[in-house]
Amino acid sequence: MGSAVADRDEFRRRIDDAIRLLFGLVIEALARSTAALLEQDVERAKQVIADDRAIDERCGSLMGLVKERLSEGGLDPEDLENLVAILQIAPELERSADLAEHIAQRTLRGLGGVITPRSRGLIQSMSDIAVRMWQAADTAYAQRSRDASFELSEADDELDDLAASLVSEGIAQGADPQVAVDLALIARFYERLGDHAVNLARRVDAMAAPRRLTPARIWSRRRSAGRRDPGDQSKSGLARVVSGLKHLRLIPTDEGFLELFQAAATNARDCAEELSKLIAAFSDLDEHYQAIKAFEHQGDQITIELLRRLDSSFVTPYDREDIHALAEELDDVVDDMFSAASLMQLVHVEQPLPELAELAEVLVAMADEMVALMGCLGSGQGARYRLERIEHLERQGDAIFRHSMARLFSGEYEALEVIKWKDIIQALEDSLNAIEDVSDVVESILVKNS
Repeated sequence: MGSAVADRDEFRRRIDDAIRLLFGLVIEALARSTAALLEQDVERAKQVIADDRAIDERCGSLMGLVKERLSEGGLDPEDLENLVAILQIAPELERSADLAEHIAQRTLRGLGGVITPRSRGLIQSMSDIAVRMWQAADTAYAQRSRDASFELSEADDELDDLAASLVSEGIAQGADPQVAVDLALIARFYERLGDHAVNLARRVDAMAAPRRLTPARIWSRRRSAGRRDPGDQSKSGLARVVSGLKHLRLIPTDEGFLELFQAAATNARDCAEELSKLIAAFSDLDEHYQAIKAFEHQGDQITIELLRRLDSSFVTPYDREDIHALAEELDDVVDDMFSAASLMQLVHVEQPLPELAELAEVLVAMADEMVALMGCLGSGQGARYRLERIEHLERQGDAIFRHSMARLFSGEYEALEVIKWKDIIQALEDSLNAIEDVSDVVESILVKNS
């Protein structure tokens, strides 16, 4: 056993060393190809082109090593997922090196000697941003950080804007049409390099994400929150017997709970869509507010029915405390959205913050996943995907929330506007968190009843 673990650890180290080396080679190729182009350094460009063949060979060797390991079998799920991720990462590294090589090829055509000073400045700025993005993606892989993908998305937007400016500059300078075409291609190469950096950070995010629906994870989270282990001795003898009988399907359970959970989630999703419409148009505020208020009232009625059914049922499909918790968390989702709508109506805001629509979009996506998750309660099939989607979307919402708060306190807004928007943004953030809380309760239920 010890030898097998040591072999596995050694294999992981070899893979990580190979990936880190490739990251370094791509970053170096990117910086050198830009310098070659702007300095019209043909020899340096030729070296970048020659080095690209070596990178291709390294990527091929890495993928061969991974495929060989996959063919041996006997992998645990975590190792299997990581190796599949490596098979996705390696081609992105190879294609990115190819893009640096394409930039160097334009040096051989003499492009660096005919472009305008403004074009030079745009190319240098694009290269600087792309290098920083790739360095961040490399660090994310080394540290298995889950934050880089959201941070890089903003830099990628800046890179896209610079690419558009470079294309416009190529057309406006009135030079040889071939120069304009080459500048458009150069812009596209840097743009794609940024896209690859974002994609790699997202793959690292997926690799580093904790596996959902594992008892160890639930127990760890409950211990850290100071909660009681669901399997401890505080459960009565009768409850343990009933729980065991339920697993054997000897006692019928009330399927009405599942229908009510689904109804509560659907009501929350409809409320999120209405709130998104309010934010998108920011007109007919009173009409949208009344519709959201109706959803909040409907949510209260569903919660009351759930708790009434819980009080009158001797045997329940899940532990009573879990049913109660899920009912309360579902109710909180709509309450937080209603709070956001109420604040918008109360303080009479006129123009939304730019990030508000993004938060609303994430909220609707999370609500859709929550509805789908409720459909997994009965069998558990497909739940892991929904749980991971909700977690990813919530983290995306956190990034947007931080960005909106930074904008709010940047000095761009008057103090009164800051006061108005701060609570509205927080209410939307609370709605996202409430949906994640729903997913945590569902995960706990599924683990305890698996």
